[in-house]
Amino acid sequence: MATVHYTSAIQSFIHSHLPSNLTTNVVPDNSDQTNVFFAHKWTILCLVLLTPTIYRILYFFLVFDQPPKGLQLVPGPGSTIPYIGRLDIDPISPWNSMKSWSDRFNGLFRLQACGEMHIWLGDNDIAQELYCKRAAIYSSRPEVAAVPGSHSQGQYLPLLEYGDHWRMQRKFAHTSLTQAFNNEYYGLIGLEAKRFLFQLLQDPLDHFSQTDRFCGRISARLSFGSPKSAAAHCKNAAEFIPQISPSASGPITNIFPFLGKLPEWINTAKVAPRQRREREERLWTGLMRQVREEMEHGTAKASYARSYFERKNAAANSDGRSFGFDEHEAAYAVGMLCTVAIFTIGGPLYCFFLAMTLYPEWQEKARAEVDAVVGRDRIVELSDSPNLPILRACIKECIRWRPPVPLGVPRLVQEDDNYEGFFIPKGAVVHAIDLSMARDPTRYPDGDTYNPARWIEPEWPTYQEPLTVHPRLVGHHGFGRGRRQCPGIEITEAELLVACGSLLWAFTMKPNVGPDGQPQWPDSKAFTSNVIGGPLPFKFDLQVRDESRKAKIEEMYKQNRVLLED
Repeated sequence: MATVHYTSAIQSFIHSHLPSNLTTNVVPDNSDQTNVFFAHKWTILCLVLLTPTIYRILYFFLVFDQPPKGLQLVPGPGSTIPYIGRLDIDPISPWNSMKSWSDRFNGLFRLQACGEMHIWLGDNDIAQELYCKRAAIYSSRPEVAAVPGSHSQGQYLPLLEYGDHWRMQRKFAHTSLTQAFNNEYYGLIGLEAKRFLFQLLQDPLDHFSQTDRFCGRISARLSFGSPKSAAAHCKNAAEFIPQISPSASGPITNIFPFLGKLPEWINTAKVAPRQRREREERLWTGLMRQVREEMEHGTAKASYARSYFERKNAAANSDGRSFGFDEHEAAYAVGMLCTVAIFTIGGPLYCFFLAMTLYPEWQEKARAEVDAVVGRDRIVELSDSPNLPILRACIKECIRWRPPVPLGVPRLVQEDDNYEGFFIPKGAVVHAIDLSMARDPTRYPDGDTYNPARWIEPEWPTYQEPLTVHPRLVGHHGFGRGRRQCPGIEITEAELLVACGSLLWAFTMKPNVGPDGQPQWPDSKAFTSNVIGGPLPFKFDLQVRDESRKAKIEEMYKQNRVLLED
């Protein structure tokens, strides 16, 4: 019905604004047509340009926002500007605004943004129902406006719509990560941890960049067999994450998606994402060619890239099945596994520095446990995990206390749905607010406080046994759920266990002391505004514990220097 009204309105507009000889069935001669066109060219041009906008606005008000009979719209705060949406969202920490509305609307609310419906989930049970029990409807992704084709071009696994590209790359990711897990990541995590400690010993003020570099070097080794490209991957990740973020750190195109339709010379925010993608493609395809050449010479190390070529070669010889995609897509499948593991692990690792500085009592408890398990002559290893429940609790509490993905990664609704009488339309974008879930008072009493005891003491609702296994990150809501659950939970656990435990073994973390002799406590809420983030760089006092540990760090680095420089 609304479409009929819209058509009639356009027809009335044409008849009232154009000459009669253009709105009748009488066909004038060619010269008259030409003269009329030039006389009214601006009217016609404006009509052509404005019609899509008028249609979208009318559709929004008359059709899109109306639920079927018997259902009601999900409640939510009204728009500050019709069609545009809310203009009072915190641009630096948007998750705070969303949590506030989640509390107000009992964990389920609706916002409009430029004619697009966004459904926000702040309740764990609702998210579990929609994302897991109704996974067939809630497992796709919307396009990121600043990265055209992000959902459909077979490039970025975490952003792919639910379809063939996603299934093939998901299988590849699972196969590659499982193989690395079964081989204890080829000893690379412990190797890079020794370099990490040595670099911090040399320059304790460089803790922020060294954290990312530690994660980047492991990612580069696992993905392409060498750490030499780590700096390039860290740089790409540092640009990629903001470019997919709908916040102050991201391009304006993500906040106002309609700007993506404009050419670059008008919307210059489109230039940087395009240039980054071009550099990224050259980097990843070049590294894939390098791995293929190394395989031909018998020098290729174990890596995700090598696994792809081995499977491809086996399929060519009728000795197995390929992953189903070509070498170009494989470069993106490998490159994305490399990129996404940098900040998703680096953010929580840097948050560990923050938590240990702000909560010295837990630093001492975890350190005492580490010392009792590993002694003075070695750092933490993966095999120590069953004996380090306090350390694992401190790590997991970092991820709950300051979620690295506080707003979750959005999903696209594939079919109209009815949730307890509320209408959720096809095409709506759904977000699970991890910060709200991490502050659920029934599950996490005193949720604003960093308290690892909630994972290891029986009186807390999150306690699980046995402590040789729990607490662990698998199953935590911060890593998603359902079909879109993060496939890299195990490697996140492994890197954080070795890195955080080794930091406690080697260093103390204390607040700086000001001129007045008082501790200068860092701001625990100073985080990036990216969709995947962590604490902003902060100042604290990082000191090696004693001379014997200093000598041991130097010795471990010297013994492994050849491998570390490979």
